Amino acid sequence: MRPMMEMLEKASRRLSLHMPGAQGQAPFGSVDPYLLDTTELGVTDDLYAPGNGIAKAQELIARSAGAQSTLMLSGGSTAGMHAMLLYAAARGDKVILPRNVHISALHLCAVAGIQPVFVPVDHTTSGRPYSTAENYYSVMEQHPDARAVLVLNPDYYGTLGPVRRVAERAHAMGMLVLCDEAHGAVFNWYRREYGALSQGADLVVQSAHKTLPALTASAWLHASAKVDAGLLRKRLRMVQTSSPSFVIMLSLDDAREWMDLNGAQAGAELETALAAFRKEAAALGYADGQQALPQSVAADPLRLVLDAPQGGFRLAEQLEEAGIDIELCDCAGIGCILSLADGPRRLDRLLEALRTIPAVSGSREELPKPPPIPPRKMPLHEAAFAPAEPVAIRDAAGRISAGQVGLYPPGVAALAAGEEITPGIVAWLSAMPPQRLFGLDEDGRLTCVREGV
Repeated sequence: MRPMMEMLEKASRRLSLHMPGAQGQAPFGSVDPYLLDTTELGVTDDLYAPGNGIAKAQELIARSAGAQSTLMLSGGSTAGMHAMLLYAAARGDKVILPRNVHISALHLCAVAGIQPVFVPVDHTTSGRPYSTAENYYSVMEQHPDARAVLVLNPDYYGTLGPVRRVAERAHAMGMLVLCDEAHGAVFNWYRREYGALSQGADLVVQSAHKTLPALTASAWLHASAKVDAGLLRKRLRMVQTSSPSFVIMLSLDDAREWMDLNGAQAGAELETALAAFRKEAAALGYADGQQALPQSVAADPLRLVLDAPQGGFRLAEQLEEAGIDIELCDCAGIGCILSLADGPRRLDRLLEALRTIPAVSGSREELPKPPPIPPRKMPLHEAAFAPAEPVAIRDAAGRISAGQVGLYPPGVAALAAGEEITPGIVAWLSAMPPQRLFGLDEDGRLTCVREGV
């Protein structure tokens, strides 16, 4: 029996509107991964002491991205997030994070004893988060001793962050500027003005596999001239395997070469196709979800977000029944990732499906808005390792969370370790589909700090 092969072959026959961005198409033709899989040899290279193919590949992507130096990652953006936080801060130091930061940042803070200070996010009428420079400024003024500030650019919905304005203020205050650009690797070649490096960020992590023709877990960590590249490599070695995948690194280099040759044109063609698609989808009752953003907030034109009268959870189920898998759904609608190689063709197939799916106005269940940041009762790193016990969600109000809990995707914590579980949090978690929540135990319970600790 080969259950993994059976599972993956079945998935490959469906329409992918989710990561990885290759979506079943190798940029330069299929290869046998077993034939090319190898390790550090005299004729290959060492990621942590590069001098051959890895060194050249990193030089080429740094040039494409406009970075002073770049590290290839086979542990995804999570490895890059961990490495740049360890580079920027030591145990006990503060880092400023947007509340919708990926949970990987919180996990590193817990392990390393770094104190996260959260920037509150605003929400659109659809309940989706976005960041403002003014919210960052307020938190930076309250915590001028923070070592670094992190900006998300873009988020899962393609919403861009206020990188340039935050960077100007942060550098004036002596803070490093970090950027989670996991969903923005395309900005190295298309819409470069949206890229974090061009806006003053010091360290930027990008998931090539999210939007480019690259294998899952392939990513880059870019650094500006202000960064000590040798020290950054040492920090990466602390959080990533000592046996990084050469096949994944090949995938990174192939994605870079394909984008060098085709990225600008492919991006323009996909943006044109998406603009036409949004008009036709709106006529069917599916509005452009990015239109709910304030005029001062920009969005990645290559990310598709649709609001659905029947709600995103229901539309995702309907599409799944039609053989189409999306990237994420929420109360209001869905988000999709499109292939740069054949995105227009996939949009045609999605439109065909939407024409057959009834968008029943008024059928969307009214769900609670995302809750505000709850009060912190314990330091995150203490709560994450404190004695804990499971508690049913309905009984958890007033308790202290011992972990991160939220919807996945996008992997953003509505509740972080050390925070009080408020009645609003209980109501929000109770209204979410349990299968789409992360951080619960196998019986759907919250992990809480044991009382009396």
